[in-house]
Amino acid sequence: MIKKIPVPQLCVGMYVQDLGGSFLDHSFWRSRFLISNDRKLQKLQKSRLEWVLIDTDRGVDVAGAGSNAADGQSAAAGVGARSAAAPQASAHQTAATSERQAFDDAREILDESCDHVRQLFAEAELGNKIDMRQIQGLVQDMADSLDGHPDALTSLARIKKADQYLYAHSVSVAALMTSLARTMKLADEHVHMAGMAGLLHDIGKIRDPAEVQGKIGRPIQQPQELLRQHPAAGAAVLRADPSIPPEVVEVCLHHHERMDGTGFPDQLAGKQIGLLSRMAAICNFYDEMTSSRPYRKGWDPAFTLFKMLKSEGQFDMDVLGAFVRTVGRYPVGSIISLINSELGLVVAQNNDMPELPVVKVFYSIRWAHAIPERRVNLAEPDCGSAVQPVRAPVDWAQSGLPVPPVVD
Repeated sequence: MIKKIPVPQLCVGMYVQDLGGSFLDHSFWRSRFLISNDRKLQKLQKSRLEWVLIDTDRGVDVAGAGSNAADGQSAAAGVGARSAAAPQASAHQTAATSERQAFDDAREILDESCDHVRQLFAEAELGNKIDMRQIQGLVQDMADSLDGHPDALTSLARIKKADQYLYAHSVSVAALMTSLARTMKLADEHVHMAGMAGLLHDIGKIRDPAEVQGKIGRPIQQPQELLRQHPAAGAAVLRADPSIPPEVVEVCLHHHERMDGTGFPDQLAGKQIGLLSRMAAICNFYDEMTSSRPYRKGWDPAFTLFKMLKSEGQFDMDVLGAFVRTVGRYPVGSIISLINSELGLVVAQNNDMPELPVVKVFYSIRWAHAIPERRVNLAEPDCGSAVQPVRAPVDWAQSGLPVPPVVD
């Protein structure tokens, strides 16, 4: 239900459906968002807005706001009013509801972000200045989404439409960069810089029709010199705009450099490559390999991490270790074998025990067919299942299994 309420009645956990005023009255660039933390709430309270519209189906209601502060904090983490109103629900149901809400919010952010990145790239191609206010707004939205449910945004971002791959890839790398920077405990300004660099790292591809429009079939093999032109082309676009920080330009130019000096365009090695560029090399490769294209099915996330960890001299291993902690040993969306001859799809992480995720069991290896889905938290002592130790992860993404969605 949509309700009009005065700004002083707002609280953490409410979902703003519309801001009741002109853009001159506030500094928000989006008109719909979850009040996910105190910082956002204070920003609204300090604005010149007198009232807003809230959606009680997607966040805390006015009545519940004053009587139960815990409800508001739960909603800020992605739990909607529906789950707050059902205290008798099981822990599994509550967790599933939280994930659905978080994925809904993340999907909205992704869709809006892709549209805005498309506009930003189009403006850059015309030679116009990049709107840094929009860039900063996009990064802040990602940071807020990662606060509520770290896995929702990064796992959803692997699903890309052919005609928006370039923009969705940019958003995905930005989300991964932001999350990785937080894991590495970088200062807030560097966290935001990492997100901005992720959004703009592939802007050099704006003049490649195959990338912008989406490839329908297997791409025609292009000379390596042509494929390697986009970092320098992107850096040239960004350098022409004095509002772009030099750190962002550096990431655009060097996100394909490798620690052993085999990358491009400058064959830098080791610490000659800036920290943000070393981070971008990992985030960019991971997203490229786990994302499906019309001509290639993406790798399983756990399999991708295994291949990256086994690579010789490609990535900064300290940063890669932080990246594994960021996405989890078994990232959301991975398929893992269980000891009772079943397969489980990873749907959530246990931060204290990353080797024991929450899975959706869906397939019997013994009988080679799908089974009724059930949710299992492998960290619970009496869960009745466990991860099957294997020497190397299997690339289940190539198997053609009837894999269910992460969130129904």
